[in-house]
Amino acid sequence: MISPPLTDARDALSVARRMKDFPSSFSPMLVKELRQGMRTHLFTVAFILLQSVMVLSLLAGLADPSSPAVDGFFWFFIVITLLIVQPLRGFNALSSEYLLNTMDLIQLTRLDSWRITVGKWSALNAQTLLFLTGVMPYLVMRYFLGNVDFITDLTGLLFLGLGSGLASAIAIGCSAFRQVVLRGVLLIAFGIGFVLLYVTIQTTLLRSGWGGSRLATMGLTAISLLYGSFFFLSFGASRIAPLSENHSTRKRLVALGFTALALGFLWFDIEWAVLTVVGLILSFACVDALTEPLPVYSKVLEPFRRHPLGRLGASFLAPGWLGGICFFLICFGIFTSFAWFVNRTSSSSPFPTGDPIAFATFLLSWANLFLFPLILIHLFFPRHASGSFTFGIYTFIQGCALLLTIMTATLAEALNRFDHLIFALVPIPSILLVAVENGGANDGYKLIYLATALLTLLIGIAVPLLRQRAAVSEFVRHLKRR
Repeated sequence: MISPPLTDARDALSVARRMKDFPSSFSPMLVKELRQGMRTHLFTVAFILLQSVMVLSLLAGLADPSSPAVDGFFWFFIVITLLIVQPLRGFNALSSEYLLNTMDLIQLTRLDSWRITVGKWSALNAQTLLFLTGVMPYLVMRYFLGNVDFITDLTGLLFLGLGSGLASAIAIGCSAFRQVVLRGVLLIAFGIGFVLLYVTIQTTLLRSGWGGSRLATMGLTAISLLYGSFFFLSFGASRIAPLSENHSTRKRLVALGFTALALGFLWFDIEWAVLTVVGLILSFACVDALTEPLPVYSKVLEPFRRHPLGRLGASFLAPGWLGGICFFLICFGIFTSFAWFVNRTSSSSPFPTGDPIAFATFLLSWANLFLFPLILIHLFFPRHASGSFTFGIYTFIQGCALLLTIMTATLAEALNRFDHLIFALVPIPSILLVAVENGGANDGYKLIYLATALLTLLIGIAVPLLRQRAAVSEFVRHLKRR
């Protein structure tokens, strides 16, 4: 449709002003998404409803300032808006570009996949910032009405903003997959973990006092939220990027950097919280590294060939699951060393104590959780072992393994006398973890579990490398080429 001609200079000036409603330094994707997002009925209705609910909660607070129900009513709608409504708007953020056949046009511009993903995420969070700004006056008025801790409320609102950023990053990262079912399953799984994290944060905030341990825990939580946002944005960007782009090196170095930053909180005597955060950071990084498609080696290995140290770094920093296996072994070594140190120095331990065999079996089985799906993928789905759908198959196998573990654990509990025999007959990593956690096994079963865990680790490394010998040869050839 042809636009009507401009009748006079005032029309031209009006158009020019509308085109300059955002600074030129802003990302084009951010400007595009902001313009489209703030015109939607969902944003308008959500903003008006939130303001209406804030007014109602303020009036209810005037009637009964000390009522817990009023406080819960106030925070409930803020949580719903920031942690559910806003993030779900990113459910189709990247996949919609494929459905509308606009992704190729966007990638023809100077915008790379990282700027595309971050632009969409920034637009969502800019709108979230408007919601937070709209809530702030009511937070201040609640303070003057009495019976509320303004610092605690402000801290809670800050963490809600960070949590909304993480939830939006999860939704946008998962939207890189075109399969609606896969996106839905991932959102449900990550949503459950997100709820558990949110409950932990709220429990920490509701404690009395502002001691060093509480502040350190909150700082560690903030690190987790920041890394989670970065990870899922990088995850989505790498899944829509051409195979000639290298996002893996940055993702893995950032994961190691955040791990070192989290280890610095050991000074505050919260070693188990640090161990949990380090485990989460390394786990997400390893799953992503092990399921990456193989890139165009002639392009991505060029920076690594310039120096001998670069060639060494390519073994665990190069894109694709080949470098991901070496990166996984490094992460496993870091986590094992840290777990052994904490297990030796801490009085309370979630690991098996006083039994080196059980401790080794536990750590090996935990590592095998990541490698076990690769064995099945490379044995039975070799055509998809190096493609973009590897992550979908990986997720499906993990779900089946979880279901099998629940069924086996239920059967072992019903047949209590034969529980370890049942565990030994189905020795997948998740079941071995249950067996070690239950305890009570004799030395024979312990050795069987340990041998099975070691064998699974070796098979998990050997099978992908042997089944994809051509890919390994291509990697070595391009790395040695001058």
